[in-house]
Amino acid sequence: MARNGLAVVAGALLLASCGSAADPAAVVETVRLTEQSQLQSIESGDVVGIARLYADDAVLVKPDGSILRGGAEIADEYATLLADPNFALTIEPTGGWASEADDVAVLTSEVDFTTTDPESGEPVTLDMHSQTVWTKASGGSWMIRSAYNVAVPPAPAAEPAAE
Repeated sequence: MARNGLAVVAGALLLASCGSAADPAAVVETVRLTEQSQLQSIESGDVVGIARLYADDAVLVKPDGSILRGGAEIADEYATLLADPNFALTIEPTGGWASEADDVAVLTSEVDFTTTDPESGEPVTLDMHSQTVWTKASGGSWMIRSAYNVAVPPAPAAEPAAE
């Protein structure tokens, strides 16, 4: 009888743990904080700190549509960007969601991406929409699986007012 009682208790505990769910808003906040650590690495020029958050099989889609595959290729791109004296990123969070299983989160942001124009040598800023998919294995750290960046088209010129 004691064995059956233990089996029932163990089964109940197992079922209870399966029913527990993460708070999606808290998960999004945690991932945003992880994103902030990456931005600090960008500001300090720490390529290793930037790259450590990309999964080995991560995909980054640049605003021109070109695709970088893997953490090493993405790190190389950041190293090139960091060599640009005008390189800067400003990220404004716009939304996000996370699974109750605490294993997937998606963040959306508006990004100002500044680099040096190769022709004029002057800084140029590109406005972008960004969507980043993060995953986490049980007991692991949040990792970027994909980052998709789309250039925001410039606003049309205003027409002159009619007299």
